[in-house]
Amino acid sequence: MSRHLLPFEQARRWTVDFAARSARALALDRPVPYLARVVLLAAAYFSAAKLALLVAIPPGYATAVWPPSGIALASVLLLGNRIWPGIWLGASLVNGTVQSSLVAATLMAAGNTLEALAGAALVRAFIGLPGAFRRGEDVVKFVAIAAASATIAATVAAGPLAFVHSLSSPELLWNWWTWWLGDTVGIIVVAPLILAWAVRTRATWTPWKIAEGSLLVGLLSGVMYAIFGPGIASYIPSLPLTFAILPFIIWAAFRFRQREVATVNALVCAMAVWFTLEGSGPFAQGSLNESLLLLLAFMCTVVTTGLVLNAVIADHGRAVEAAQRLLRELREQTIRDPLTSLYNRRFLQDYLERELIRAKRERAPLALIMMDLDRFKRINDSAGHQAGDQVLVQVGAILKRHVRGSDIACRYGGEEFAVVFPKTTLESARRRSAEICSAIRREPDRLLGVTASLGVALCPAHATDAEGLVRAADHALYEAKRAGRNQVRIFAGPSDRAGETAE
Repeated sequence: MSRHLLPFEQARRWTVDFAARSARALALDRPVPYLARVVLLAAAYFSAAKLALLVAIPPGYATAVWPPSGIALASVLLLGNRIWPGIWLGASLVNGTVQSSLVAATLMAAGNTLEALAGAALVRAFIGLPGAFRRGEDVVKFVAIAAASATIAATVAAGPLAFVHSLSSPELLWNWWTWWLGDTVGIIVVAPLILAWAVRTRATWTPWKIAEGSLLVGLLSGVMYAIFGPGIASYIPSLPLTFAILPFIIWAAFRFRQREVATVNALVCAMAVWFTLEGSGPFAQGSLNESLLLLLAFMCTVVTTGLVLNAVIADHGRAVEAAQRLLRELREQTIRDPLTSLYNRRFLQDYLERELIRAKRERAPLALIMMDLDRFKRINDSAGHQAGDQVLVQVGAILKRHVRGSDIACRYGGEEFAVVFPKTTLESARRRSAEICSAIRREPDRLLGVTASLGVALCPAHATDAEGLVRAADHALYEAKRAGRNQVRIFAGPSDRAGETAE
């Protein structure tokens, strides 16, 4: 996405791009009719809301935990703005069960709907595609967007609440504050969970990963029970044992993906809310409302810490991969010839030293072939350097076809090439060199009539060090040139006289 676009232009491009992915992201085998999606969303919203109202501030106007806000935002991000009737319908039904006025219920439902639409627009404009927070700042932006959009529903609901129930200013402010906190926490906890699990990923779970995940969930559940249940905290309530949860959040952030981190966050929040409602744990202090509001700070800290840390680690991992990829590319540039993509002379020197050490250790032969293109200068003079470059590229392609996995072909310099055949006998090296010579000879049109002369030297028969082996292969090459070119010569010994000839 271009950083030069305005946020609303980014949003339009995001909508077009995401429309093509939505079915794949939701992993649906069959398209679900629009009306069915609206009804399903309304049912999910209503069910989650009725559960949340179990912890509502009396007489049931607002709740400190409101998961439907997260469901609504995730639904708009995944299904598009046109799904808004499902949010409005579900919210209207819920509000109708706690409000005596139909007008008040519908107005409050409109606030819930606008909250989701506004939040989705801000996410698209300032974060991008849903499903994963690529950077830590994306999580911070998401938390800020959740807090900003939650003000819409809380503010819209304030008027009907004050009018229908004749709330005093302190009561209205308390309900607004609770409504805003509940929606904010609901978005932060639930929306990332739905978005992460809705997007299909290619990652697979190995047996070790499954075992690690099971161990994490088991230990975390045990620690949560010890802290929030009738466990250690009941006997030593003065210790801040809630900090014992953070190592597990860090564990999940370092070792798992965003969907697992979001799941762990949801598990921690669900258990904390459950035990607090039961009157146990470090947050069960004073009234139920005070306990739940105190719990919100803990939930926000846990969720934000896990998501930010996971996003930062993932971003760092991508940066490391990019750096490693760049390093590999730079290394390839230092050891590859840019024209033919063969290895260069520098790599040949290092490779030959290593292979000679291995050959001596394993007492295996190693063959070096030096090859020079005959009368190549005439092509540059008559057809131009570009034509000469094309000939070099074609010769490089021929060499690639005639080397095995353990062999290497190099451009030694200019029109001279080198090929290393590890664990190759003299007869095999002679035969394979003749095949290369013949393959070049059979391409007169593509190679503009160029032929090749090749010299073969063998370790340990002709030399035992890299410099001596190159010198021996060069001597054989020059003898092939003197003998008339377009042939293979094998080094004959210190006298520089060539022995066996093969074409």
